[in-house]
Amino acid sequence: MPAIAHAYRRGGSYSWRRRIPLPLIRFCRSTQLVVSLGTREPARARFLASQLTAHSDQLFHRAMSEPEPDLIMSRRQLDGIFRESLLAHLEKLDRIAAAERGEPHFDPEASRRADRRMGWILRILGARGAAATIDTPLADEMRRDGLNDLDIEEARATLAAMVRQNGHLMPRARLEGLLANQAVAPTMTNLSLAQEIAFRGMSAAAFATERRYDGLRIEEVTLRDAILMREAQVPPEATGSTATARTAHSQSNADAVPPMPTGVAIVSASPDLALDATDQEPHNKGIHPIIAFGEAMIAGRARDETWDAKTQHQARQIFALFAKLLVENGLIRVTDLRQSHFAELVDLLRSVSPSYGKSPRDAERSTAELREIGAKLPTNKRGIVGDTINRHLTFLGQLVTFLKAQGLAIDASIDLALLRARKRDRARNRRPSLSNDDVAAIFRLPCFTGCRSWRDPFTTGDQVFHRALYFAIILLYYTGARREEIAGLHVGDVEETSGIAYLAFRFNETRRLKNVQSIRFVALHPEVLRLGFLDYVKAVRALGYGLVFPDLKSPNSSSPLGDRLYDEFSSGLRKAISNEAERKKVIHSFRHSLGNNLKQARVHTEIRADILGHAGSGETDERYCDPTALALMLEELKKVPAVTNHLAQKPIQLLPWVSAKERPPFARARRRSISRG
Repeated sequence: MPAIAHAYRRGGSYSWRRRIPLPLIRFCRSTQLVVSLGTREPARARFLASQLTAHSDQLFHRAMSEPEPDLIMSRRQLDGIFRESLLAHLEKLDRIAAAERGEPHFDPEASRRADRRMGWILRILGARGAAATIDTPLADEMRRDGLNDLDIEEARATLAAMVRQNGHLMPRARLEGLLANQAVAPTMTNLSLAQEIAFRGMSAAAFATERRYDGLRIEEVTLRDAILMREAQVPPEATGSTATARTAHSQSNADAVPPMPTGVAIVSASPDLALDATDQEPHNKGIHPIIAFGEAMIAGRARDETWDAKTQHQARQIFALFAKLLVENGLIRVTDLRQSHFAELVDLLRSVSPSYGKSPRDAERSTAELREIGAKLPTNKRGIVGDTINRHLTFLGQLVTFLKAQGLAIDASIDLALLRARKRDRARNRRPSLSNDDVAAIFRLPCFTGCRSWRDPFTTGDQVFHRALYFAIILLYYTGARREEIAGLHVGDVEETSGIAYLAFRFNETRRLKNVQSIRFVALHPEVLRLGFLDYVKAVRALGYGLVFPDLKSPNSSSPLGDRLYDEFSSGLRKAISNEAERKKVIHSFRHSLGNNLKQARVHTEIRADILGHAGSGETDERYCDPTALALMLEELKKVPAVTNHLAQKPIQLLPWVSAKERPPFARARRRSISRG
């Protein structure tokens, strides 16, 4: 049988795939359209593929044939976008500066330099998009602005990280909002231009450091107009032309935007062809509204720094599955959502394999295929765990609230709380703390007392290597921090004031924090200092590492560093806690252990909350009380049992490949590109 145009077979089922024309790529989530045809029959696949091909031809022709004038916005409209972006970012930076002034280590000059670095980064992003780099002429310009070589290198690293994480792309909903406020149509060119202007406004806000650190409180209107005049005088070399910005954006966007989940609906090739959630007839003009609105909500959470990359991924995963289920039921309009649709989703989640979502192929499978895989398992082995179901329902509940906030008439009787899985025991019992005997057994492992080699950390020997497997575990016990908080520490997060060494837990480019309450300072227990932690950090910093634990980082992996720490420590944890009944205890149990030790030592609940990064018990604690002073916190932490006092202080010995700054031995080799010539 001849091949089917634009169709291919994977795992027995057919899918349709077609490359998006180059002029349209920058406004799509991928370089190609992919749709699961949901059939194993060649004849049926041929028919469906031909229909999709014909429909996509119409979409592409319409998108590329619509005229787009060269003169898009007036000067007044451009200034309006600039002003709105400027004032919004000024307000945000004011709040950050106010919070920083309450920190014990506050350094106005350091904050000023950080803001100016970010000002340059935003300016370059606006001008160059995904092609943003700091070349020699720009570096020279930054030096003339007062930045040193270290500032420039930090800016380069931050800029590269932002581009990797698609930080050069503003959320579509935000850009459309800026254009709507100026009564401008969201055409391709207008969206690109609005992004450039918005970045310039944010950059100007960052450069206004006199407002935040010199006590010069300039009125909003005066400051805005002064910056506008200043911006008008910026030489073209510093920002690049509008045409250059649009060209760079269009050429690079295809590789920078993460692909949308496949197997749900056709991705719209043009913003003017986007699916209207109020349409009366089901169709495939664009991505399903659940995903479209979900992406808008996710973008807002990411912009507000309330959702990290992992949380965003989890939300996308359940939105994609729900959209797939709705498409199979023929439901397109979100206003047609009913409680029964969410109940059907929960039923699906209870019938799939417990490993659902771990394989990329799950995204391509129909719901019937997912149920079929689950049906092969015993009844008591099917379905994902209740906590995960509840997490998915939380995401969907937030999405329902978001839809209502957009003015959509969502059925008021929808109540996702009725579908949540019941918890069978108290939270304190689901993830138990480590007993003192458990902790003692852990710190008798060879990785702490002496191992045979760095490759064999759990076999007895005479070598002690100072690494994450050593100090990160010790910190987990004495600080009660979350594993990602410890694994993602930067060397600049280890600080000292008034003779008290402490860890500063705050947002950084490596990892986010769970919430704003997690921003805190935790004094270091005397045992941590006795075992040489500060000397270790000094040695790591001297080698030029930014991370406290560089041995957790692979250059070609974006996995959370805490996952690597768990992989290294899990076998040791099983050796220390051999009782099968105690296997519920994990790395996070250290956090429960510290909380319990502090409670049993009668440490006040407010101090425990400040150490663990929990919210206060009421408005008095949260609004009117300062965080626990480091000196007082240290005295309370000294009440934690010193279970490491049997460990001898050893000269700092880093892992050999860390000392040599070589590629981690666990890093996967990069795939070689294959030339198709």
